[in-house]
Amino acid sequence: MSYQLLKKESGHHLPTVESTNEWIKDLSVPPGSWVVAEEQTKGKGRGGNSWLSLGDDKIIFSGKIRFPAADISLPLFSIFVSGALLRSILSLFPEREKDTTIKWPNDIYRGEKKVAGILIESEFTNGIYTIVIGMGLNVYGKEIPDSLKNKTCFLLDESPMEGVLERLTFKFIEEINSYVIHLLDPGQILKEMIWIEEHSFLKDKAIETEWDSKIVRGKVLGIDEFGFLILMTEKGEKIELMDTSPSFRVI
Repeated sequence: MSYQLLKKESGHHLPTVESTNEWIKDLSVPPGSWVVAEEQTKGKGRGGNSWLSLGDDKIIFSGKIRFPAADISLPLFSIFVSGALLRSILSLFPEREKDTTIKWPNDIYRGEKKVAGILIESEFTNGIYTIVIGMGLNVYGKEIPDSLKNKTCFLLDESPMEGVLERLTFKFIEEINSYVIHLLDPGQILKEMIWIEEHSFLKDKAIETEWDSKIVRGKVLGIDEFGFLILMTEKGEKIELMDTSPSFRVI
């Protein structure tokens, strides 16, 4: 079965929707499609959390692709989608290179605060993954709710020029497709992982998290070829984390 990647001409624009991820999951929407919305009333985040898009300028996006399950590691695909978003951001806003990073497994941070979240949802049928890629990016705004001021900020300090958000969306689509192709080539995987680790929020940081039903602390060593986070614990034990836990924090 051939890969079904995102098509620039297969986009949909909605003024409002409960969730772009739920909208695009509908069986009537074929793989290769994508959607952006001006407003999302029940945005979905990772771990059953909600996602609140903030500001006057934002991107609320979901896309649907399909590929053979045997070819690609989903954790690695997840971190590569984050890489696709950061590359897209830096192509239009190179000044963000100095302070914008990927927080494993799939958030984008500016400084110490989150500006974008990605939610990957998959369905497995007859050896095939159907993947929904949800992305919310807070580009610019003047106000942040008090409850989020210590956690969230905007990508830009001023409103972008007209048409920039559309260009960023198309660049993101292009980069996602490019990264899927990279995932078929071990040499390209290594090259992209080096770039992602160079732009990692957790690089050389110490974290605390739950692992094997206990709380552990350690230093982040990097990300392996499957997309797992490698941690060296205080006891000198090297462990692999597939995802964050509710207790995951930088210390």
